Amino acid sequence: MLAYIDYPGDRKIVTNLTELISEFKLFPGALASAIIMIGGVEVNEDYFKVWASITGSRRIIEDTYGEIWSYIKGVSGSSDIISLIMRVYEESSDLIDVIALSNALKLFLGFNMYDLGLAVIYENPMAVLNRERVELRRGKTLLTKRHLMGDLSLNTALILQGESSSKIVDWGNPGVLPASNVVGDESVSDPAYTALAFDIGLVSNPSLSKLTLMAPQLPPGSCMGQVVLLPLTLTNSMITKLINELKNQGFTATAAGISIVDVIKCMRHDL
Repeated sequence: MLAYIDYPGDRKIVTNLTELISEFKLFPGALASAIIMIGGVEVNEDYFKVWASITGSRRIIEDTYGEIWSYIKGVSGSSDIISLIMRVYEESSDLIDVIALSNALKLFLGFNMYDLGLAVIYENPMAVLNRERVELRRGKTLLTKRHLMGDLSLNTALILQGESSSKIVDWGNPGVLPASNVVGDESVSDPAYTALAFDIGLVSNPSLSKLTLMAPQLPPGSCMGQVVLLPLTLTNSMITKLINELKNQGFTATAAGISIVDVIKCMRHDL
């Protein structure tokens, strides 16, 4: 198991479920800001209790818990998980429910909504605060509505990704990502959203053992193997720890300071 908690004042790489659940109990909001990189661990009921303490969406949480066990027992399949995602998206008022659902799938089943060909995009809160509203159209839109994130009501869209064979691993978002926008003279962007705009698929599971971790603060490099997008808040020391942990799990990982545009060029063999 491998996860990153992107919680202000408590950012860290976590490598076992006990520590992860302890962090969630101490700071429940960390559950919504966690990125589960490698999951597939035994189901832990405390995860769902922490989730309930954040949003109180007990029926959604109970349905998620039951569906995960049904999948583990072989009673249900991927189509049932897709139906669950769509139902939670429609019924929840808080975007955190959708994030917690995707993280639960990754933690206990080893995949999230990306790996089912789906993604949720939402208005960048910074843009909304500056009264820059956008209609979300990316890929094939299945459902649209507004969800709460804190005190903000954001336009959101559950989309079906394109069928491109080119795939980037996104470990910067839990299957739920902000749309890029321009606020005044400043561009507010997320590399994963840019990838979607160029019809590059997003997944949470690497299909290759050789990885390039995209880390803009590091020296320039080229993309060798499958590219992995990382949270922008990862420090160099955390990236070093992440590389070591990935090595323990059978991956060869290097970090390079490349832009998403360069990544797309690499994938299209334009360099």
